[in-house]
Amino acid sequence: MLLILEIAGVILLLQGIAPLVQRMSGTNPEESFFIVNSFPDNQGLASAVLILAGALLLGFAIRVRRSRKG
Repeated sequence: MLLILEIAGVILLLQGIAPLVQRMSGTNPEESFFIVNSFPDNQGLASAVLILAGALLLGFAIRVRRSRKG
């Protein structure tokens, strides 16, 4: 179960960060298959939400893993 949470967290982080990196490098992220392309008016907000959700999932999985070891 923790592995699934970690994988989901990484995917959410990638979905949130990758469009921002593409935009900074000068390519158009709308040509890629990112979740944020579903929100054309609020892509920045969608990226922030995905990054936050991914970080929370990863943090939760790491905390649970540490508590089980100790």
